[in-house]
Amino acid sequence: MEVLHRIAEEFEKRKDDLLVFALLLGFGFFINRGVELKGLYMDDLYLWSCYGEQSFREFVFPMGGTRFRFVFYLAAWLELFFLGNHVTWMVPFNIVLNSIIAWSLYRIFVKVSSGRKFVSLALAAAYLLSRMSYYQIGQFYGLMESLGLWAAVGLLYGVYVYVNEKRASAYFWANGLYFLASFIHERYMVLLPVLLLGLVFGRWAGIREKRSLEWNAGSPEEEEVRRDAGRSRSRASRSGSPRAGRSGGPGPGRKPGASSSGVSGWLLLAVTAATAVLIQVIRLFTIGTLSPAGTGGTDVADTFKISDAIAHAWEQAAFVFGRNSGPDYLCIEPFAKAPSDIRFLILASNAVLGLAVLIFLIGMIRDRGRVLAHGRNLVLFLAFIALCIGSSSVTIRVEMRWVYVVYAAALLVLAYMTSLMGPAGFLAILYAALIFPAETYYREHWSNLYLWPDQMKYNSLAEETVEKYGDDIFDKQVYIIRDTYEISEFTAETFLKVYDRDGKGKNTELRFIDSDFDLPEITDDMVILGEDPEANGFQDVTEFVKTRRFNLAYGSYDDGWIDEKARIVFENGDHDGLVLRCYYPGKITGDQICRIRLNGKQMPDLVFTDNNMEYEIPAAPHQTISLEFSCNFYVKDAKERRGEDRLSMIVSMEEK
Repeated sequence: MEVLHRIAEEFEKRKDDLLVFALLLGFGFFINRGVELKGLYMDDLYLWSCYGEQSFREFVFPMGGTRFRFVFYLAAWLELFFLGNHVTWMVPFNIVLNSIIAWSLYRIFVKVSSGRKFVSLALAAAYLLSRMSYYQIGQFYGLMESLGLWAAVGLLYGVYVYVNEKRASAYFWANGLYFLASFIHERYMVLLPVLLLGLVFGRWAGIREKRSLEWNAGSPEEEEVRRDAGRSRSRASRSGSPRAGRSGGPGPGRKPGASSSGVSGWLLLAVTAATAVLIQVIRLFTIGTLSPAGTGGTDVADTFKISDAIAHAWEQAAFVFGRNSGPDYLCIEPFAKAPSDIRFLILASNAVLGLAVLIFLIGMIRDRGRVLAHGRNLVLFLAFIALCIGSSSVTIRVEMRWVYVVYAAALLVLAYMTSLMGPAGFLAILYAALIFPAETYYREHWSNLYLWPDQMKYNSLAEETVEKYGDDIFDKQVYIIRDTYEISEFTAETFLKVYDRDGKGKNTELRFIDSDFDLPEITDDMVILGEDPEANGFQDVTEFVKTRRFNLAYGSYDDGWIDEKARIVFENGDHDGLVLRCYYPGKITGDQICRIRLNGKQMPDLVFTDNNMEYEIPAAPHQTISLEFSCNFYVKDAKERRGEDRLSMIVSMEEK
């Protein structure tokens, strides 16, 4: 009974948070309905292949490559260990993870907004709703972006807590998250100045407080100041606002210039320096260089241009305010091409943000005793945003998935501003309401993005193979007619292996043919797929090919014999014509005539004047050819009869 009582008490304490998480989780699944991941390709498939072929150490701690992201690789190994061959579970996993991140952001928003729960919930929902989440939700590699974002924002919040509450533990956590983030994705190494800036601001606030205490020590007003501070703390506590000691300085009774636990600032600096050095030493030891790799196999040192970096930075800033720029395959749709009502909503949301900033600045000026504290926090937030933008601007292009962390930080800034906006904090909820239709519109056009068409193709490939045939697919050979999709050799060899649970599948390699006529016969252990470019997918044409072969071709046999009435169907190669070589083994009287139709068109009769005759057929390259024969003769005294009609002659074809 005691245990049940404690569980009930704990549930009562946390029921609001649990309700918020349930709402965010349900919202995450609602807005991402229809997103599917059934077939892996490119980076996702390569990562899976490494998991399937390498040991744990080789997978998590790769040596000598261009990247060393052991924290991400460990998380990916654990995900694959639990999900196994269930590729379709990856999207639900991503949705749950992003919902947990949104819930974490909600709790941070509540803290920095002085307890505004409805505002925080609206902004957490705005985070989930963002069009920038396409990669986090729709790709296995989205795990990397989600974890990196989570660690980076956690780092920022840890530094914020240290600056405002002087809790050394928060600063240690921030350093730990910096280490983890750097080995989730190396671009987060750029956040080192945030740690140093937080240390400077934390020490500065402590020094200012020390001077303030020394100035007021022994003065008649000191007791009144302390009483006012106590009353302010009491009011803040009742209203859900942060305590004065947590916002402005270390608070009465705390040693100025030190953390709540008495940790020296020099020790904190040493921890940060040691963390930064350790990261670089590990990188140098594992990949042999300190220079980060760029996008698409490039190197930052080789492709960096200041003019391009500035342009990319502006693009990312515009993305945060809903103004897409760049080619469609990177931004979904540029702002200028969007429907007028969508542009209006985006501009209206920008106007709301502008008004919110104005009201916040007025509130900040009125809060004279804490102007510097608010200024420090703003500089801290903006430095984080600037560094994240900068780290994503030095490569060859801007992808929206890199801006997602900047957007999350911008939402944190908006939540913080509402702490000084009074009733006008409702503007944050209005902002979330305005962007809902716009973000929904862009989500509906995710198919414009560079990865979406290919993902649809491989989803379709999975549907037409493993989803349709199950494990029986490994007893069949899969053929794909043509290859305009340019499937790589690695993909052809690896795609089906993902679903081979015991690794004993006999036929896991995809094979390509120019035409089904490349196959002499269609057997039950074959699956033939045709490309469907209009739908970015594949079609299982096995039964169609079987039926066509049966209906179109008759009276003809593999050894060249044809009956009195016969049809031969095939696809011409890359030549302009064919020569039929016909052999009749009987006595030639001049009365042996064969009528020939080419694709339904009557051709000149073939009149035998010799046992061996040649007959030219005009044919365009890569054209399906249907030849119908109607002969008035047959092989007399033949010992074999294969069909309803009698054997007539032997036909072979050669290029003209």
